[in-house]
Amino acid sequence: MKHSLIIIFFVFNWLAAAQDSSEVYDQKLNLLRLELGIGIEPLFNESAYKLLIRKLRDAGIEDEQLQDGYKWGGGKAGFEVYLKNNIDRLVSDLNLGRIEIVKSDTLKVETIKKEKIVKKAKPDTLKKEIVTELEMEPVRDLSLDIQDPKKEEKSSKKASTKKSMLSGLRIGFNFGKPLKAGVALANHTTYFDPVISVRSPFGIKIGPVFTSVGYEVSKFSFEAPADGDNLLSYFGSASGPALFFDISKIIKFGGDNFGKYFMVGTYSSDYGSGLVSGYDLNMFLGSLPISLSVFSRFNYITFTDGASTYWVSLSAGLGIDFR
Repeated sequence: MKHSLIIIFFVFNWLAAAQDSSEVYDQKLNLLRLELGIGIEPLFNESAYKLLIRKLRDAGIEDEQLQDGYKWGGGKAGFEVYLKNNIDRLVSDLNLGRIEIVKSDTLKVETIKKEKIVKKAKPDTLKKEIVTELEMEPVRDLSLDIQDPKKEEKSSKKASTKKSMLSGLRIGFNFGKPLKAGVALANHTTYFDPVISVRSPFGIKIGPVFTSVGYEVSKFSFEAPADGDNLLSYFGSASGPALFFDISKIIKFGGDNFGKYFMVGTYSSDYGSGLVSGYDLNMFLGSLPISLSVFSRFNYITFTDGASTYWVSLSAGLGIDFR
């Protein structure tokens, strides 16, 4: 019996705490509803989504989590998850603490005017108090604005959230080695060679995919065997422009700690020109502007004499990221 009472006590406290937490969350949602001007009761739909983006932009804040749009971001369910994970930050960023909500969802204004009249005509005259009460009808969805004492601190926070012009730029330094090659290069000896990959912040966003332009420079080494008849060695470098497709919003494993990219490009070298494609995986190291990278490349080359071949390489290294 004693143990049962203890268990009931803890369960009751846990349920009470959960209820308090839910009430606090609902109050914060109501603050946000009043700020957006949609009232207390309405659900957060696509219109509220657009109003929130507009409010954040007016405050000088660009939230990357809202850039995909209402439908691409998961619709109503995705918006609710976003609000649950970010409500505290939204309360701070939009300064919702200045809004006061009456628990009954209506604000009742009462004005009481008291006038005291003291008559001294006779010694036995008592003080008379006249009380006039004026009551107004309840006013719904009314918010009170209170001056923010931390206006300067808020302004500095807005400035710090703005992105730099270089945001999205990455310069990678890697070493790679061919793992498989076509018939023309199958018997050659390969080595580890450096690769420099630059991904610029300039591009265009279509749906959840941001496409940016870049440039790659890579060395290659294919040494012909000593007993090879009429086989040539190829030592040189290839370079050319490329397009990088950020598919991190589509392939979501790893969350924001990983950047996932598909790339295609062209290149030229002393031996000919060709096409290149591949996949990049970048792992960010916390808030540091450095990331680890692993990427693969499929290279197709047409030699100056008209022959063609291919090779597949794998590279790894470090990169400098501007975020």
